[in-house]
Amino acid sequence: MGAMERMPLMKSVVYEALRIEPPVASQYAQAKRDFVVESHDATFRIKEGEILFGFQPFATKDPRIFHRPEEFLPDRFVGENGEKLLKHVVCSNGSETERLAMVVLDGGVGWGGVGWGGGGER
Repeated sequence: MGAMERMPLMKSVVYEALRIEPPVASQYAQAKRDFVVESHDATFRIKEGEILFGFQPFATKDPRIFHRPEEFLPDRFVGENGEKLLKHVVCSNGSETERLAMVVLDGGVGWGGVGWGGGGER
């Protein structure tokens, strides 16, 4: 992990690949407690027991968050402003997913299936 921290562009490339093509595009869960979710323009009160559904591309390609969201920008997550964007990428927002991303970073990067700029095949 230490080596990856010294390679901010490589780390950014991995997060950008995960943003463009999330490994799990949708997920669902049952709320374990009451809580509030705030978006750009609405607030939702979630009750314990309710079923929640999330579709990652709605978040990871939101033009209100990501400049040129449909483009692969290798240095999107480099620097102070780039680091702030990480909270909007699901693989970066918690210990469970942080470990997954770090395994990807430490274990090597396989780009098969990730296409950007029109040259990649799926």
